[in-house]
Amino acid sequence: MNSVNWRADWIWAAGVSEENNVYVEARRRFELTVQPKRATVHISANQHYKLYLNGNEIGRGPAPADLSWMSYDSYDIGERLQAGTNVLAVVAHNFGREPIVTEQLQGPGGIICQLDLFGSLENADTPLGSIASGADWKCRRSPKWTTKASRLHLWGGYREIADLKAEDGWERADYDDSAWPAAAVAARAEQPDSPWPRLLPREIPPLRETLVQPVSVVAAESYLGRLESAEGLLRDPGEGAVTVLDASVPGSLPQITYDFGTEIVGYPEIEVEAAEGGVVQLFYGESLELVLTDTFLLRKGANKLEPFGRRAFRYLKIAGMATPSALRVRSLGVRFVHYPYEGEPVFRCSDEKLNRIWETGRYTTVVNSQHHLEDCPYREAALWVADAVVMGKVVYQTYSNPELVRKSLLQGARIQNEDGSIPGTGPQRNRFLLPDFCAFWLLGAWEYYSYSGDLQFIQEIWPHAALLADWFGRQEDEAGLFAKADRSGWWCFIDWSDDIERKDRVTAVSCYYYKFLLTLSLMAQELQEDGRAAEFLRKAKRLREAIRTRQRVPGTSLYADCLTDEGLSSSVTAQTNFAAAWSGIMEEAEVVAFIREEYLAERLPPIRGAFFYHIVLETLFQYGFAEEAVSIIRGYWGAMLDRGAMTWWETFDLSLPFPTTPSPYLGHTPTYLQDSIPVSLSHGWGASPTYLLSREVLGADVSEAGTGRVSIRPTPVEGLDWAEGVIPTQHGELQIRWAREQDGRLHLKAQIPSAFSVIEADMEQMTLVNADSRTCLTGIIRVRGPEIQEECGVGADVTIL
Repeated sequence: MNSVNWRADWIWAAGVSEENNVYVEARRRFELTVQPKRATVHISANQHYKLYLNGNEIGRGPAPADLSWMSYDSYDIGERLQAGTNVLAVVAHNFGREPIVTEQLQGPGGIICQLDLFGSLENADTPLGSIASGADWKCRRSPKWTTKASRLHLWGGYREIADLKAEDGWERADYDDSAWPAAAVAARAEQPDSPWPRLLPREIPPLRETLVQPVSVVAAESYLGRLESAEGLLRDPGEGAVTVLDASVPGSLPQITYDFGTEIVGYPEIEVEAAEGGVVQLFYGESLELVLTDTFLLRKGANKLEPFGRRAFRYLKIAGMATPSALRVRSLGVRFVHYPYEGEPVFRCSDEKLNRIWETGRYTTVVNSQHHLEDCPYREAALWVADAVVMGKVVYQTYSNPELVRKSLLQGARIQNEDGSIPGTGPQRNRFLLPDFCAFWLLGAWEYYSYSGDLQFIQEIWPHAALLADWFGRQEDEAGLFAKADRSGWWCFIDWSDDIERKDRVTAVSCYYYKFLLTLSLMAQELQEDGRAAEFLRKAKRLREAIRTRQRVPGTSLYADCLTDEGLSSSVTAQTNFAAAWSGIMEEAEVVAFIREEYLAERLPPIRGAFFYHIVLETLFQYGFAEEAVSIIRGYWGAMLDRGAMTWWETFDLSLPFPTTPSPYLGHTPTYLQDSIPVSLSHGWGASPTYLLSREVLGADVSEAGTGRVSIRPTPVEGLDWAEGVIPTQHGELQIRWAREQDGRLHLKAQIPSAFSVIEADMEQMTLVNADSRTCLTGIIRVRGPEIQEECGVGADVTIL
């Protein structure tokens, strides 16, 4: 996209810059005597905007970003302009200065908007004229929303209290704005002293929008009032169904709770006819604990209820109150939004529970794929590093366009601290420093490169990776171990568990640092930094030796959780030892012994969180414990399904007896009995079974697609007679199926895009045939026995390993 020659200023309503929860409306009328050949409007705001042209909605945004790297959107609107009078109109919201847990939604209010008019395609970069935000725009504080609203919760914004009687058509071209005050200029565009010194063009496509409707009515209660046709809104709006809520009896509160079937993210749209006005409240929830509300004061006649802010929920309750006469609800839908992934992934096998687990993880990832990879859309919608890395692995095995992963990793680099560390969350700068997440950021960056082959990405992040390496180096003790991981202001996470002792030299952090150094060496080699690559390998070798000699429990192959000046901790956990296995600190025989004699023997405290299981499961598959890995998937994630999960929960304790979804008042989260911390029921960090079922059980590993390499190594497990799937990749669809045939052996067929020039496989009676830009692979899966290299007739452009 061509860069914008910004003539616009950042503007805001005068006199409200120090206030919280402010909505402003800005507009600029202009005349057109000659229709332009092309017209593009560029816009951003802190924090959210909705743009109109001549009363018609154009779009909303921007993508959340750090104030130093603000994102702007561009819309081609030439065909929507009209001869004569036109008006650009923007409504924007600013959160203000209230505390927020993740320190997002920061900074003053501001809008920047510029319409460039072009006379010909030949002069595409030189507009004939521009309509640019500045002091000549009109701008007022919106009369529609009251500021006397409470917070949704400590992680997010405010409830909305909207007076629809105050809507006066200000978005239209024929509206008289002569009484409006002039806009106040908040800053010049792209100036170093501005709160927003940079403006970056949108880096991903617009979110996909789909209008969805509820699938059922959970409850319909008249509560002294009257209800008619509660299920009418489930039918197509074209059928003319109308639901009636009559709250004309004093004190009545008729209400209907709708179920959308699973969690959705988006913007509710409800049409209500109110002959005499009244009030409607909307309640939202991931479960039937419906605690988040928006309130609409209705005008007489037709009303369209549209919360300005995005909402995430499964259940929506609509309640009527103080209605002099009955309300007629004519339609109820939600603009469901998410990143527009490409491809139609498939995973099916003979175990229906595994199919449901795979699909739930895929959908959870989609729901959490917004302008960046979010940890959970309901609570905070933040960009947590480790969550994004796990979801990235899902994306690689399910969709062909990983640009959202790229953007999320770059946003981590852009908020790098001055000392070189990477905040654990974003996309805005904050004080959340998790030393293990610093390592995960680089591991995720390398995984993205391996999948995409995007050398430009590696080149762009390399300076940030080098600074991060320097930061890690400054945390070393005399032996090279990562020291003082428990210092004040840091959060040594590892896993959401109280069982892990985290003092000073935390073993898991040093293990991740070792894997970080190995990965950094690979990255340096790719960039032909051979000297630095060798240096990182030397540091890694020294660190591994220090971990093995100083943090291992004497007389065993197990590792203590941490080391202090008083010696090794007495705490030994599965998380610490899986970190040592996964990172390569343990030798293969030690890993096998640990898994058999300690983990599977249940001699260590159980793992209760979905996040850390991605390390457990990867390790089990890598070292030949596929049966046990699939058993965990069936047991842990299957139990979540049995208890009602439609998207994966943030944490889940399988041992607890509660046959229900988690709640702030139940024990499925370390925030047990803390009402101030709502529980997330849609958390992408728990989606690891989806990529592992495709990669390991189905057996098609495309994680190195960027190098032209694919691995076809299915892992049949007990109880599975067949598996089949489709994996969309940047090279095309990969199709694979294996099944137990009448001879009792497992036969495999795969169609592999010919752009995969290296195929790793180990099967009996294997053949490869090139045809129609695809490689057709057939063979019999080698279940047991010594590895035998088969000779296969293959094309010259395919290498079989």
